[in-house]
Amino acid sequence: MNSVLRACLGSALSVLFAACCIETALAQARAQFAVDVIATCKKPAMKDLPIHVEGTGVLSTSGAARLDVDGGVLGRTRVKGQLGRTDPAPGGSTSLRVTGRSGLRATRDYPNHQMIIDLRVSGKECTVAVRNVLKSGKREYLFTSGGGTAYCEKPKIVRTACQAF
Repeated sequence: MNSVLRACLGSALSVLFAACCIETALAQARAQFAVDVIATCKKPAMKDLPIHVEGTGVLSTSGAARLDVDGGVLGRTRVKGQLGRTDPAPGGSTSLRVTGRSGLRATRDYPNHQMIIDLRVSGKECTVAVRNVLKSGKREYLFTSGGGTAYCEKPKIVRTACQAF
């Protein structure tokens, strides 16, 4: 059932595409990214499951974006979106917001928490910060995908990388 977590992380990264793709306000931008996570869940029972997701994102001048994600055993997935729009996702939604001249915030809204991804770009380099925040009154992280729901402890982000090209 670790495919649920991989699918959820891939879904969360689908909101990452434009964030790691800003190069200039008027030019199309592209970036590569990777995120490594350790997950421990009660249902399904998993301890310290390593999850690696990587991909490439493209942001056009119109605000349209595309993300190609390789989630390991799940294979490759292509996601399309639009900057400033909230789109439905399994068990929640995703959105992208501009946070400054060189940054974006991608938010994946799950039933019990939000995964927030902040990106900043400088020239050909970009930085990624990923955090998971529980909603008020909630105690566990629920990740929902087409494959089911996983009930987990706070995911441990062990590595992030992003490079514009």
